[in-house]
Amino acid sequence: MIKHEKRIKQVLNFKGVGNSKIHPTDIDAVLEFDKKFLIMFEVKYKGVQVPTGQELVLHRIADAWEVAGGEAFVVYCWHETETSEIVNMQNTVVYKVYHNKKNFKREQNIREFLQKLAKHHKITKLEEIL
Repeated sequence: MIKHEKRIKQVLNFKGVGNSKIHPTDIDAVLEFDKKFLIMFEVKYKGVQVPTGQELVLHRIADAWEVAGGEAFVVYCWHETETSEIVNMQNTVVYKVYHNKKNFKREQNIREFLQKLAKHHKITKLEEIL
């Protein structure tokens, strides 16, 4: 689902906010359920590494959520979509998950992963949207 299709190609330039070592980052997608579950997604082309700073930010957000009593997951996915095409999240593959201050390797379709996550953690609202 793309809410603002015309804006999807618009580049956000962080010029003037940061330098070559420290600059803003983004999170590709976030799901939050009932102030308890936080699921953040980072999606890259297969083989492209997540920058260290971006990974630190995602892990720190997850850690803080868990300290506050919730469950947090950082889900790293890859795709092999051509640059001229839209990346459909449902076709991505989960290759790593950060949870409880640990990284877990995976190789699983995103929908399959989310279905198992929803079932295991009893996230009814997640089950309903899949």
